[in-house]
Amino acid sequence: SGGEKSLTALSFLFALQRFRPSPFYALDEVDSFLDGVNVERLAGLIAAQADAAQFLVVSHRRPMIAAANRTIGVTQARGAHTQVVGMPPAA
Repeated sequence: SGGEKSLTALSFLFALQRFRPSPFYALDEVDSFLDGVNVERLAGLIAAQADAAQFLVVSHRRPMIAAANRTIGVTQARGAHTQVVGMPPAA
């Protein structure tokens, strides 16, 4: 399934991070095929690793957004320009 493939790829990524760390990671909707429990686990893992590296994560999932240190909303109305909105930190 898509969730299993996502977990396999993420496991490989985090194994590489432990072997040869990078200072920056960009993840684009890597949680889209995961169920809620695994999104929460991934958010926790990213938060735990955030002391050693920066993570830029694009996500529409609430658990991932709630775990973020900073959140930026990007919207586009039909036929309009893109709008970037700073979001307050999750409580």
